Amino acid sequence: MMNENASLLEEIYKTTRMGLEATQLMIPKVQNPLLRNKIEDQAAEYRNIGTQAKQMLRSDGRMPRPEKAVQKAILHGSIQLNTMMNQSSSHIAKLMINGTNMGISDITKNLNRLDGADTEVKKLAENYIMSEQKNIDELKKHL
Repeated sequence: MMNENASLLEEIYKTTRMGLEATQLMIPKVQNPLLRNKIEDQAAEYRNIGTQAKQMLRSDGRMPRPEKAVQKAILHGSIQLNTMMNQSSSHIAKLMINGTNMGISDITKNLNRLDGADTEVKKLAENYIMSEQKNIDELKKHL
């Protein structure tokens, strides 16, 4: 069970770090103040949930694995490429929704796969999923 806890927490941490990186790359490109505020709120949620996952890992005597530079480079390149010609609010909202959906899918897959994890760890994963679903609903207003 301890390994399933650590695996699920690692996935939550990794996913929130990638989400935070994406939001930080996207925010300077956003002209619409309402959309910018939404993305900044989403970044704060990533920080909060990621910090909780990291603290839970530490309480088990573990440290989150460092992020892979290749993944960050791919994310950075993808965002630059996808916003080079179109920085409209609708396009940025669409990109954010797509990324958010990928995070939901990853955590859901791991939540289902690691069903032996403790209730507290599962609850953090479920909170992440619910938070992201609310973010998608808010982002849809900018399509």
